[in-house]
Amino acid sequence: MLIQIEQLPRVALERMNKVHEKEIEIMNELYQLLQDYKKENASIEDIDKAFNEFLEDVKHHFSSEQEMMEQYNFFAYPMHRGEHDMVLGQLQNLQKNWEKNKNPEIIKSYLENQFLPWLINHIQTMDTVTAHFLSHFIRE
Repeated sequence: MLIQIEQLPRVALERMNKVHEKEIEIMNELYQLLQDYKKENASIEDIDKAFNEFLEDVKHHFSSEQEMMEQYNFFAYPMHRGEHDMVLGQLQNLQKNWEKNKNPEIIKSYLENQFLPWLINHIQTMDTVTAHFLSHFIRE
């Protein structure tokens, strides 16, 4: 496990918290497979499937936030979207590297050293402000 859901920062909009929690679950499953691969308890095919699921989840996560920001004319949308685009670019490069080399250590290193620290910071900053703004329009 890379991170426990309870360690994740929370924001003012519960639907965003749920998306973050689901992403952590999927990321942790992928991370466990990466760990298990070293012990020969997981295959490249297992990692491939989990990595694709993770990529699709991140895309869904970002697009759902962006749709809400656009719908309610969030003032910092371009900046928030820019962060999403940056990470999607990193993930596209990671996917290309994975397809070429099938090296689990590259994904593991990215999750540990780039994605997770970025995600926590992004939730604490961008998502916190976004959720506070959106909570004035969205009642859950």
